[in-house]
Amino acid sequence: MSKSISYRPDIDGLRAISVLVVILFHADLLWIQGGFIGVDVFFVISGYLITRSIDKEMLSNVFSFKAFYLRRIRRIIPVLVFVMLVVSIPACFLLFANDLEAYGRTALHTILSTNNFYLWISGSNYFVGNTELMPLLHTWSLSVEEQFYFVWPPMLLLLHRFLNLKNRLFFIVLFTLLGLALSVFLASNFPKVAYFLLPARFFELTLGAGLALFWDKIPELSKIKNNLISIVGVLLILLPVVLLNGTSTFPGFNAFYPCLGAVLLILSGKNSHTKGIVNRLLALKPLVFLGLLSYSMYLWHWPIFSFIKYVGLELSLNKLLFALALTVVLSYFSWRYVEKPFRYRFKYNFSKTLLVILLPSLLIIGALYGVLDGKDGFPKRHPDLIEFDKKNNYPNKLRRNCYDVFKVGNCNQCALGVKKDTLDGVLIGDSFANHSAAFIDVLAKDSGLFFHDSAAGGYPLLYDVDDQTGAPTRDTAYGDKRLAYAKKFKTIIVASNWERFIDKESENYKLVMATIKELLELGKNVIIVDPLRTVSQMNLHKMKLLKTNTGSSLVKQELLIPFNKRADAYIVYHISREYPQVKIINLNDVMCYDTTCNYEINNSIVYRNGNHLNTSGAILLAKKYIQEKGNPLLFLK
Repeated sequence: MSKSISYRPDIDGLRAISVLVVILFHADLLWIQGGFIGVDVFFVISGYLITRSIDKEMLSNVFSFKAFYLRRIRRIIPVLVFVMLVVSIPACFLLFANDLEAYGRTALHTILSTNNFYLWISGSNYFVGNTELMPLLHTWSLSVEEQFYFVWPPMLLLLHRFLNLKNRLFFIVLFTLLGLALSVFLASNFPKVAYFLLPARFFELTLGAGLALFWDKIPELSKIKNNLISIVGVLLILLPVVLLNGTSTFPGFNAFYPCLGAVLLILSGKNSHTKGIVNRLLALKPLVFLGLLSYSMYLWHWPIFSFIKYVGLELSLNKLLFALALTVVLSYFSWRYVEKPFRYRFKYNFSKTLLVILLPSLLIIGALYGVLDGKDGFPKRHPDLIEFDKKNNYPNKLRRNCYDVFKVGNCNQCALGVKKDTLDGVLIGDSFANHSAAFIDVLAKDSGLFFHDSAAGGYPLLYDVDDQTGAPTRDTAYGDKRLAYAKKFKTIIVASNWERFIDKESENYKLVMATIKELLELGKNVIIVDPLRTVSQMNLHKMKLLKTNTGSSLVKQELLIPFNKRADAYIVYHISREYPQVKIINLNDVMCYDTTCNYEINNSIVYRNGNHLNTSGAILLAKKYIQEKGNPLLFLK
């Protein structure tokens, strides 16, 4: 920050409030389910401080991109890398192989300022699934902020070069309004994009930026007005904390209110002798102290919470107090001995900063990623979880030459059952066909049949169209080619994630039904593989803990999968009613009893993730099916 900008202890107090609500939200407190808005308040503060500093320097003609990015590197990188390296030690001992491998990827994306993109592309949902088992999940917000640092200074420089103050303010207001409109649109239509990516958060940062640019033109307000503004500001922050939750549309308007609250609180503390009552409270020493630690606290708290949950423990009061105390202690240490020295003592020039801080950080984290990725997360650390050895037991790895969206054929490599001169049929479908290949292989060998595995990603009956619009998507020609190939055979086995087909009005639902009708009219034997019930990623993780005897507080019976009836419009139900001649192989028939389903056979977990089988699990499932239900392919003999 420029020396001409006076220090605001109340802003550090606001930082403290922001990080505390985030931490308490991550502690799963029922009365603070909207605490994630603390991140948005941070964005406003950053937008204000960064723009205020840059604006002062540009007005004085002393702004330097080198100096700006040098300050950012010294501020962000050293403590971030320090925390990641420390966190990596327990991660290597506690995380299962697939999670440790993913940890390495997250660490790499964090240091590259792209973790928000990685989480979005990988399909992560901040509020559900197994994301709370990811020790570096929270660094997505750093990526958003760092991306803002790349785009905002050049934009601001252009505004300074070509526009006067009035027009600069006009464009900032325009950016903010357009950004808010975009955020509202994305939050309603593309919630994951909205949550993780900069465009939906841009208005939050420009709110602070606009305040910074207008700062010197803001008239001094009376103490009474500042008191009122500060009270309104804190209410706009605290009310969303208790009123919002993980199901709320966000960011959009629900983010605008706390961001506006942050703007009002910064504004009401403008003049030291008339600052608002809330600003005076925020300037109290305990809050200021926590505000100084806020960056370190944000970095430390989530890995600590994540590790506690990872080993199957609940954040009870005692564990929460321990976690909070540990967070503060570690944060003080990293602030005192890492943050402060690199910000204020080791004032290297730009070249030395790159050589001493940035380059070693990239190399260290890159090496960490390389080792963890190259060794697949060291699966041999957990011999009890051999079924999760992806290189040796994942069908998408073992049968990668058969799971190919660009080929039709490969009968020699992609044989199922007993090889003969003539194929008896073909297996088609998406990734669920790929994971069913070993299951079909056992059935086919038992019945003396020969099938060709022709699974490929996408929709099961090959008409590769958007499920909502019906418009052709990628590889449409290949889809047609694969269907034409399948029609050459008397018997066609189709496996898919049928649970996504519950909307009778969707284009793909209609296409599937039409295709089955067409195949039956051609005299084909159509066999549908109905997949196992989906298990939550969290419960699958707890199953692993039980199997490795590391989840001492877990009860096996509590992890059984609920055997709930699928939606009435579930397409397999529709197929069985409309076309009774279609053979349905329901995998749940040998895994579900009464109201629950098992997740293992002979103490071997059959899943590789929430809805896909591993290869050994598919084989065990087939043997169990033959034993209990008989071989469903024998009718083809």
